[in-house]
Amino acid sequence: MLDLAIEKRLRGFRLQTQLTIGDEVAALYGPSGAGKSLTLLAIAGLFRPSSGTIRINGRTVFDSAAGIDMPPHHRRVGLVFQEYALFPHKTVLGNLAYGLPNGLPKQDARHKVEELLRLMQLTGLAGHYPHQLSGGQRQRVALGRALIGHPEVLLLDEPFSALDFAVRETLRQELLEIVSGYRGTILLVTHNLQEAYLMASTIAVIDAGKILQVGGREEVLHRPRTRRVAEHTAAKNILRGVASRNASGHWEILWRGHQLVADGQVPARPGEVEFCIRPEDIRLVWPEKVPERPNVLRGRIVNEIQRGLDYLLLVSIGEEGDAERYDLELRVEEHPRHHMMLHVGKEVFLSLPPDRLHVLAPDK
Repeated sequence: MLDLAIEKRLRGFRLQTQLTIGDEVAALYGPSGAGKSLTLLAIAGLFRPSSGTIRINGRTVFDSAAGIDMPPHHRRVGLVFQEYALFPHKTVLGNLAYGLPNGLPKQDARHKVEELLRLMQLTGLAGHYPHQLSGGQRQRVALGRALIGHPEVLLLDEPFSALDFAVRETLRQELLEIVSGYRGTILLVTHNLQEAYLMASTIAVIDAGKILQVGGREEVLHRPRTRRVAEHTAAKNILRGVASRNASGHWEILWRGHQLVADGQVPARPGEVEFCIRPEDIRLVWPEKVPERPNVLRGRIVNEIQRGLDYLLLVSIGEEGDAERYDLELRVEEHPRHHMMLHVGKEVFLSLPPDRLHVLAPDK
C-alpha cells in the first residue's frame, strides 16, 4: 500500500498531493504540468517535498516533521522513466543486473537476471546494447530493471509516450501480462484517458498540483465529482439547471423546460446546479418507444462529425437550431446511424438515462 500527503511550493506552482493506493494498478491522470511526474519522483526519493509524509506498506520513507528522508535505494521502489533511462554503455544483461541489490552472491544474481530475461522475452538479446533494440524491447529492459529488485511499489512514468501509435496497444497488453504476477502497488502516470481506463482499476485525477478525485475507473468516468473532473474526463455535455430532491432521494432538474431525473449520489444543494452526461451515454430512441424511456427529449441534428468508426452528432433541443448553437453531443456508431437514417436536419428523440445523468458538486 502507498500512502502519501506531501506539499512543495515552486515558482508559480504548488504541489499538494494526497493519495492512498492499495495493491493494484492505479493511474495518476491529468494534463501536462499537473504535477504527475513530480509526485512520482517524490515517492522514489528523487524529489524532496517541503512537508508531509510518504509511507509504503506502513514503512515511513519520508516524514518532514520527524526528519525522515530515506534514500532512493532503500525505499524498495522501482521506477520506469518516460524515456527509459537505460545505460547506453551497458548491454541488456548489464542494465538488468544494475537493478540488483548490492552484496547479492554472484550465483543468485545470475539466476535472477536469467529469470528476468525469460520473463521479458529478451533471452536472445542479452548481449545487445540499447541502441540495437526497438522501442518495445527497450521498454521491457527498463521494466525488468525496475522489477528485478522486487520493489514494493512500481512507478511507471508515461511508459508508452515514446512509442509509435501502432505498437502501443500491443505493448499495453504485454505490460499488463508481465506484471500480472506482481504483488504490490503499481502507479502509472499518463495524460491519456483511454490508457488510464484500459490499464488501471483506480484513477486519480490531478490538476494544478492537487488530486481532484480518486475512485474506480467507472466511477471517475461516469460520476465526476466536479466540473473540472468532468472536463478532464471528456464528459462534454456539462449543463446548468435548477435541481430539487424528490421523495426517493434522486435529483429532479428543470432544464430547458424539461423535468429530468438524475443520479442523486453526489452531495449538492438544491437550486441552480451543473450536471453532465457523456456523449456515449445518451441513447437514441425510436418514436414508438418514447413512452417507455426516461428523460426523453426531442431535438434536431444540426451537425455531424465523422470520426472514423463513429460519428459525433450535435443536437439542438427544440424546434429551431443551427450548427453554431447546439445543446448536446452524442456519439453514435455507423450501424445505428445508417439503420435510423440519421442526417443533419433530422428530428430525433434522445433519452438521458438517470444513472448516467450526474449532478456536479461546486469546484473548490
